[in-house]
Amino acid sequence: MKLRDFRLLALSTFFENVTRGENVVLGWVILELTDSPFMVGLAVGIRHAPAFFLGITAGTISDLIDRRTLIRVLMATAALVAFLMGLLLASGKAELWHLLLIPAVGGTIHMMLHTINRSFVFDLVGQENGLLGMSYLGLAMRSGGMVGALVVGFALGKWGAEAGYFAISVGCGCAFFFFTLIKSSGDSAPSRKGSLANGFSEFWGELKRNRTLSALVLIVMSVELLGFTSNALMPSIARDIWGMGPEGLGVLDAFSSAGGIIAIALVSMLGQSDRQGVRFIIVLHVFGIALLLLGLAPSVHIAILAIVVMSGMMALSDLFSQTLLQRLVPNDLRGRAMGAWTTAVGTAPLGNLEIGALASILGVTTAISLHGGALILLAIVTFVTFKNLRKI
Repeated sequence: MKLRDFRLLALSTFFENVTRGENVVLGWVILELTDSPFMVGLAVGIRHAPAFFLGITAGTISDLIDRRTLIRVLMATAALVAFLMGLLLASGKAELWHLLLIPAVGGTIHMMLHTINRSFVFDLVGQENGLLGMSYLGLAMRSGGMVGALVVGFALGKWGAEAGYFAISVGCGCAFFFFTLIKSSGDSAPSRKGSLANGFSEFWGELKRNRTLSALVLIVMSVELLGFTSNALMPSIARDIWGMGPEGLGVLDAFSSAGGIIAIALVSMLGQSDRQGVRFIIVLHVFGIALLLLGLAPSVHIAILAIVVMSGMMALSDLFSQTLLQRLVPNDLRGRAMGAWTTAVGTAPLGNLEIGALASILGVTTAISLHGGALILLAIVTFVTFKNLRKI
């Protein structure tokens, strides 16, 4: 039963992550409307802003309420929001504030989904198989993201932005259907006792007591600011650096998803591993080098190679950091640990604004190169400073 339910979770996650194609359609529409990389960074940042403010809240709720019920409600709501956005764009009455506000609502929903989903994996497979479970879920996420980027990019170029959002709505509907077939809450599900206020208090106490946990949250936050924010510049890289249209942007995004799939597949084949902290630090070094390569790429082929490697390191950074965080806390705090991870990556809006402004002033390639160098420096400092992390 557990294996069947995990397969359904992976299938549902595949379709839910078709929504990653929203980065393609939203970024392109904003860029065409404003001709400003800064505004693209602002739009993407606003979409991800709820993660910072609501991440720990989402994780705490998921420790207190049946995660299956939460996920079903969120998936149905996500399908409705994407459909309404498609109708608005089809009407021709969409304004800039619509493109900033409505995706923020969708971003809130998907933030909660991703936070709860990652905890639900451990519910089904247990901590002893946590890395493998997260790996397979990551494969489903990246595969769905790749398909979503291609489908949404094609729909955007052929029928317009509204078609891209309708495709996203269908993906969310399929995700909802498959998730409703899951019957088990998981053998490792938390006891779900206490109140929301007590939940916050318990986790705050854990953060103060567990210095390795606190350090890892700060590292994840820094990696998000320096590494992951480069995604906000993909529309500008496609259009302004390499002269591509929306279909080209979709292809670049698909290569990005492919890099993640390859990296996670390799980890899955290696199986459950030790020294995950050391592997996480190695990933950060390679991540920074790939960013530098993308910024200095002399041709589109080198740029695509850099994107594949970079996205692979993004996927592994997420995989190892999420698994490490859930290993560092008691079972009943795992949802809150994922909430802390979500809050850390919720700093992306600040990074998106910063890298968008930097690209507007110094140029896209310079901005990416500077972020790559800073990420390499962070990796070196992490290796030298956080000895306990290297022992996990």
